[in-house]
Amino acid sequence: MESKVRAAILTVLEEMETPVHRTKLVKLIYLAENLFYEHFGETITGLGYMWDEYGPNAISNAIIAEATKLVEEDFVCMKTGTSMYGTENYRYSLGPKKADIAESLLEPIERQVLLDTVKRYRNYSVTQIVAASKRTTPFKKAHQYRVLQMDQSSEYASLVETLKKDAQFTAALAEGTKANAEAEGIRLDEFKQKYGL
Repeated sequence: MESKVRAAILTVLEEMETPVHRTKLVKLIYLAENLFYEHFGETITGLGYMWDEYGPNAISNAIIAEATKLVEEDFVCMKTGTSMYGTENYRYSLGPKKADIAESLLEPIERQVLLDTVKRYRNYSVTQIVAASKRTTPFKKAHQYRVLQMDQSSEYASLVETLKKDAQFTAALAEGTKANAEAEGIRLDEFKQKYGL
């Protein structure tokens, strides 16, 4: 789990290309995790989230704890400044060390959900992204300072079940999967594991 958290952080920072406020980093990962859970019934990193005054936060502040370790290892840089309210403000960016763990530890679909989330919320201010995270169903349904209960989308689950029952679709999917595995030059079971099939 810890390494997937690291991979998620590095993926977000790489895609953002500019320093990312600490709160925005947490919310970007949470929003990607919530979307992923809606479709696949699990989070990308394996983290749980809880209700916080500033919106959903990883239990035990796990994302920031992992970002701090990445700073200590020179994979991430952290700049400290002062906000207009006089409080400390932290921004993260990629560090001098090159890390390939982001691509090697994340499944392609996990990475894509993270990238799509960054693209969607890239220009949101910290205030806007906090508001967006508070509008998610798990946060709205949670009690103050309690663990959030994410839900898999019933519409998506229903679609998956419908497609599984469609013999023609299933046969075409199996044929396409086999052809793509052959094109990549890997065994079918390796291809399925690589793409979460």
